[in-house]
Amino acid sequence: MMFQMHYYRKILLVTLCFLFSVFPQQAIAEDDHCVLLVYHRFTNDGPTSTSVSPELFRSHLSYLQDNDFEVLPLGEVIEALQANTALPDKCVSLTADDGYQSIYDNAYPLLKKFQMPMAVFVATEAIDNHFPAMMSWQQLDEMSDLIAVYNHGVSHSHLVGKESEVIAAEITDAQKRLETELGTQTKFFAYPYGEFDDATYGQLQALGYVGFSQQSGAIGGNSDWLNLPRYAMAGSYAKMSSFSLKVNSLPMPIASEWPKSMIIGEHERPLLTLKFTRPMNANERYQFACFVAGQDAPEIYWIGNNEVTIQANKPLSKGRSRYNCTVPSKQKGRYYWYSKLWLAGAD
Repeated sequence: MMFQMHYYRKILLVTLCFLFSVFPQQAIAEDDHCVLLVYHRFTNDGPTSTSVSPELFRSHLSYLQDNDFEVLPLGEVIEALQANTALPDKCVSLTADDGYQSIYDNAYPLLKKFQMPMAVFVATEAIDNHFPAMMSWQQLDEMSDLIAVYNHGVSHSHLVGKESEVIAAEITDAQKRLETELGTQTKFFAYPYGEFDDATYGQLQALGYVGFSQQSGAIGGNSDWLNLPRYAMAGSYAKMSSFSLKVNSLPMPIASEWPKSMIIGEHERPLLTLKFTRPMNANERYQFACFVAGQDAPEIYWIGNNEVTIQANKPLSKGRSRYNCTVPSKQKGRYYWYSKLWLAGAD
């Protein structure tokens, strides 16, 4: 009898070792990730590319509440990830860029109703100049119970191609205004238009900021703190049909990407190399899929089990393009998600 017990315990141990080798880390509860969403305008009559209707925003918040998501302040999320502290498995953080008046008029009342926080990144010059489309400092202060305000530069100008001194002034001058008006000290910066080059990236790093962009994907402990992804919520990208997929996504387990820069020349087929934090098993490598808008599937080549290259079949169009890559996780309906933003032919 004792022999049989030892025999079955040995079989169980061998089986468990096999399962963890085939599904590394996937069998362990995910507690080091969160999904960030970025909005701009909350209106029925704004540009489609940057707007969601108040009714759709209400539906987003209702979905999060009804499906037991925890909507956390952005500062709490970043602090937890940087300290390797566990987060809820269904973690979401809401953000909005630019500081449009519709945040105060339409979004804030809904945030109050659902008791959900939001981070708003503002360009300070527009507020100081009292642009009618933008909120005032007083209104931003009134919403401080649920809304934290962070840095989006002074003028909201394109920073790509600017001199380092100009970039530094855009960041530091805006931070001074935020501290003077609202007492903001946390160094969070959202790149205007989600775009940066090596000079901008380097300045943000030198000044000790966390940087937020506008490509798809969840964030995790291995994310690039100078280029954190946020799902854009506007137009067709904000529809409920895809909302659930996005807020349930997981960060692709990436250790490094090359190149880090998004800047490429015109008519290029940029080669992207990703290295993973762990070996990807055969099933994951088989189901790893990437997409380029307006093209057939890109060329994907695996180098061993923890490195892959991706290259578009055709030259990318001038302006912004993306490589979007996903792979199913072991959790039903949840995908590891990664996106690389390219900017071609920038002046």
